[in-house]
Amino acid sequence: MKDSPEPDSSEKRLRFGCGFLFGGFIGFIFALREIATFSGNFWVFVAGIALFFGYLAMRKGDEFWHSLADWLRWW
Repeated sequence: MKDSPEPDSSEKRLRFGCGFLFGGFIGFIFALREIATFSGNFWVFVAGIALFFGYLAMRKGDEFWHSLADWLRWW
């Protein structure tokens, strides 16, 4: 049983937006390390990571951010 109620649409948009921005940043950094030229594949990779992070942040909420923080502390 869940402890918290289902988030409303504005909270889902906020979660997705924050995850999307963070994912875009992370995707950009990782792509810069691996790809020397700014080709179409570069931007597809960055957009894909941004969408993936946005989706996870929207679905998992604080659980996503806590697990991401734990991973970054380990790294």
